Amino acid sequence: MKTTNLAQALAIDSQLRLPGSAGRLLKQIRDIEQVAPLFRDAGLIKAIKRPSVVNLAVSGIASYSCIHRALGGFIYASAAVRTDLTIQDNKISTAGSDSVSELDDIDFEAQRKRLDLVEMRHCYALVERLLQQNGFANLILIDTPLFIDREMVPLKRNMRHWAEFEKTRDIIEQFWQNNRKALFPWNSEGPVLVSILAERFSAIVSIARQDLRTEGGRKHILANDGFAPDSAAMLEGLEERLSGIGDTRFINGILGNFTRTIAFRMTENRSRMEPASEVSQGVIGFHFRSARASQIKMAQLAGEESDWNSALLDTVASRLMILDMQSQKKAMPLPQLLSRQQLNILEKFSAYYQQGLNEALRSNDIESTWLSGLDEGFES
Repeated sequence: MKTTNLAQALAIDSQLRLPGSAGRLLKQIRDIEQVAPLFRDAGLIKAIKRPSVVNLAVSGIASYSCIHRALGGFIYASAAVRTDLTIQDNKISTAGSDSVSELDDIDFEAQRKRLDLVEMRHCYALVERLLQQNGFANLILIDTPLFIDREMVPLKRNMRHWAEFEKTRDIIEQFWQNNRKALFPWNSEGPVLVSILAERFSAIVSIARQDLRTEGGRKHILANDGFAPDSAAMLEGLEERLSGIGDTRFINGILGNFTRTIAFRMTENRSRMEPASEVSQGVIGFHFRSARASQIKMAQLAGEESDWNSALLDTVASRLMILDMQSQKKAMPLPQLLSRQQLNILEKFSAYYQQGLNEALRSNDIESTWLSGLDEGFES
């Protein structure tokens, strides 16, 4: 029986499939190049002016969690760091920092999802501290969602996960009830709270595939953000052309240097965002890119169409872009990048905590400490 080894099979397969794969990719690139100007003319993609002189106060919060095995179970360490920066005539200086942390044991149930909720609480705690201390900032950046997405809502039978969810939901709800009036746009002089998230391209791709000539198709976008309804007819028939293009390739193709997408309502396709009482007051978002080599990110803001307009959104976008001092694709805006560097110690510290926990249990130090003094108590 004739056999073919793997190297030969791959070599043959690559030769046979290469022309077809290259042809499909080239067609997708041509389709994107033809579609991109249509999106620009319709106002779905917007060029942002790059400021020559920057004066800005910004606070950036980064969060991180890690898990280690310990004595047949798990321990976790979770922390968030806030770095405050001042930019005066393009000169950058640090203005302060703050942090919160949490270290404990954790069982196996939905570990990562529960820690996502812990990180949200940490970010909100640092934002609230800044506001209570009357710290001035034009922008406050966090790296977790502003509100709890529907995919983060657990089933009630997952008791520990549900408990974390309820705790986080209540804290977020209380934060907005206490601080909404201190934040922009409800306070015209207040800071803008922005959630910076990587990827999540489905929203703008979904919008691109709507019939934007109809009211139902336009319900996702903020009409006052420069949408040109007269140009919507040019987008007719794009569904078929876009169907073979993946979300990531599509968004990378239409966003160039210093550009953003039109703002869209995030509540239209995330009806289960929590806490519902605060989400009902509006959540909007847009994707932005500072340079071709940089990672596309999504900015999430609280508010509705009546609270924002193109000029305000362009200002937020330009500030986010000039802070994107990245030299590699997965870098963050500068203040969050500085915060993230401080979080590098978390892995080492949690490993040290794990080692100390193991040694304490093996030597029975903890139990001895608890039992010491019991005899004296009974004698007295």
